[in-house]
Amino acid sequence: MLKQLLTACAVGSMALSAMADESQVVFTYANDEAVYCWGKSKAEIYDVAMRINDPVLAGKKIVSIRAVLNASEGIDASSVWLSKELNLEKIDSKKYNMPDVYADSVAVEKIQIEGFEGEYGQLSSTLETPYEITSDGIYVGYTIKVTAPEPGQTLTTEQKNPLLISPSSNPESLYLHTSRSILKWTPYNNTLGAAAMIYVTLEGEFPEYSVGVKNLSETYADLDKEFYVKAELSNIGTSDVTSIDYTYTLNGGEVKDAHLDLADALTPDFTSTYTVMLPIEAIDELGQYEINLTVTKVNGNDNVNAAATATTTVITLPYVPTHRPLVEEFTGTWCGWCTRGYLAMELLAEEFGDDVVLAAYHDGDAMAVTNNYPVYVEGLPSSTINRNGVVDPYYGNGKGDVDFSIKYEVEESMNTVVPADIKVQAVWANEEQTEINVTTSTRFFEDKENTGYKVGYLLINNGLTDPSWSQSNYYAGSEDYAGTHLEVLTTWPSSVRDLIFNDVVVDVNGMKGVANSIPENIEFNVENTTEFSYYIASNKVIQDKTKLIVAAFIINPNGTILNAAKSTVSDNVGVVSIENDATEVSAEYFNLSGMRVAAPAAGMYIKVAKMSDGTTRTSKVVVR
Repeated sequence: MLKQLLTACAVGSMALSAMADESQVVFTYANDEAVYCWGKSKAEIYDVAMRINDPVLAGKKIVSIRAVLNASEGIDASSVWLSKELNLEKIDSKKYNMPDVYADSVAVEKIQIEGFEGEYGQLSSTLETPYEITSDGIYVGYTIKVTAPEPGQTLTTEQKNPLLISPSSNPESLYLHTSRSILKWTPYNNTLGAAAMIYVTLEGEFPEYSVGVKNLSETYADLDKEFYVKAELSNIGTSDVTSIDYTYTLNGGEVKDAHLDLADALTPDFTSTYTVMLPIEAIDELGQYEINLTVTKVNGNDNVNAAATATTTVITLPYVPTHRPLVEEFTGTWCGWCTRGYLAMELLAEEFGDDVVLAAYHDGDAMAVTNNYPVYVEGLPSSTINRNGVVDPYYGNGKGDVDFSIKYEVEESMNTVVPADIKVQAVWANEEQTEINVTTSTRFFEDKENTGYKVGYLLINNGLTDPSWSQSNYYAGSEDYAGTHLEVLTTWPSSVRDLIFNDVVVDVNGMKGVANSIPENIEFNVENTTEFSYYIASNKVIQDKTKLIVAAFIINPNGTILNAAKSTVSDNVGVVSIENDATEVSAEYFNLSGMRVAAPAAGMYIKVAKMSDGTTRTSKVVVR
């Protein structure tokens, strides 16, 4: 999100934070490697804050505060401050920030930053009496007032965007209030994905070796195989960490020792965490285990961090399901920027093959079959990974300047273990190839009650093309993308003909899931089978039936996707390989709203059949 909003204001990389001396450190959430300017383009008061709320910093003292601004002129009434709470007080019908611990009115200093043209602004204050941080934390902030322009003049670019911010995922890193635009104190990290560029010098005793365990992720492991637990570690010592020793127990049993040499050293950082995969010995029985893990040594020395222990759950499975993300793209041939989405889908298919399920919804062109998308889309091109929020189909969340960064987000999703597997087979139901029978099997590796899971479906066609189709291309002739994957688009004409479109959604029946396709009460490692059909006799978008694909996916109760799979349509009419010889014992019928129907009349229904082997099969049937 940050890249998409702020690229035009980027000022680049700065070297701003540094260690003070052996008894002092500089605390900041800012990432000096990527800095952007931001503002509301108005003459108004900006109150900007971050919060220091780490228990390990209780007792340390704040010696000085510094904030860096984009604007060095056109600012007045500036101050830096400390406050236990973010308070606003109404004076003459306007609300003003009222810090309750410390405030210092300071002028904006003009500074130059090595490697960058122009001047930047700085606010700084050294506390006469250092402030001791308490266990309930402290807000650190600054206030500036953008001077209103004289009649006939306008705000400068710097006044319109007076703040400097940088990428951060920490929710405590940015709070904002302004006198005209943001009328109450608001946590803004979630909106911008950014941190205030505030630097606080802390004084106290800082140990050399101190690693905290911020989080251990819940883990699924193959039976009888060594596995890894993902840990979020923090290094709040003064030395780089190159190795750790740790102990762990399973369900409070035998204490086991382990050692890990790190591929990359963990540098001291009070606000960031590092992801480290910690090896754990194989477990030889199925079940759920509580892992209690403690980092005991750092570089061979005792770890003095008080938060060095964490607990999580590991579930051993007969096998760990393959996680195939569902990547859905929203595009159109009239959309000139959508060529980057087209390229991204081709690159993802080349990179991941059958380990990712791709689906492209077209809008307003010959391949469009719906405008009722599974997620709300504001504009094109757009995309979503497992329906977890809309992102750019090429840049993904757009954090940082990584080319084709959606690849890494798909890969991250793929590497996330999920507690359910899905398999799908599709076959022609008749010789005329007008109907497709689809059978899916789902298997969960946990007991669940009142779940609300559903199986969803999409029919997809590869190889669509037509000489009359023309894809608009705004990248034609540009010189801005040299060395990136997008460079190839600059060599294409502004109107591209004879493109071959793959992964095109040609039927959205089942897109949002089929009611009762997964039992409400799920048993560990029990297969559930369900059936579905596509009727394509009147479908005008499908071109090559040999290139049809059925995508099936498990939809979570909140609408996101848990896991997905895909299948080509087999020529073995009526034969589905994942079926078995079980016979139907009983059946219930539900209408498409999910209501049980005692005696189905003519129409379409969901049939839920109990089989002789204990499985359940769900299918869509037409009663004539």
